[in-house]
Amino acid sequence: MSIRGVVADNPMPVLFSVAFVAVLVATVASALTTDDVVTTLRLGALAAVLLFFAAGFWAGPVGERYL
Repeated sequence: MSIRGVVADNPMPVLFSVAFVAVLVATVASALTTDDVVTTLRLGALAAVLLFFAAGFWAGPVGERYL
């Protein structure tokens, strides 16, 4: 299956996965460049929430396909 096919079949999991990666990169950048712990913790919490949403949305299509 091509990347376009995956995105067309599963737009929400792909969106949450991309958002998770973006926030994870922002969290690492914030941790390395700033002394503001609160911002880093908030970005980390947002990354965790996005990870759970992405995993939840991926579990449905993958479960239907392989189980």
